[in-house]
Amino acid sequence: MDAEAVFRQRLRQLIEEKYGSVDRFWLDTGWSKGHVSHILRGTRSPSLATIVKLAKILEVEVIELFQPSRRTKE
Repeated sequence: MDAEAVFRQRLRQLIEEKYGSVDRFWLDTGWSKGHVSHILRGTRSPSLATIVKLAKILEVEVIELFQPSRRTKE
């Protein structure tokens, strides 16, 4: 899996863990639904500033957005 795919997968996982769903993330944070949706689908690449903001909102270090999940598959 390439770094961009890992980022998108990890971002979605962290959003769902903290907010329960991507929809709740949009509602609670005020982020544009379209912008986040494009990032998650890989049709838009986020800037470094956006990545830093996402990490802050999700309360993780930036590097965690680029590391595959350590969760075991059930």
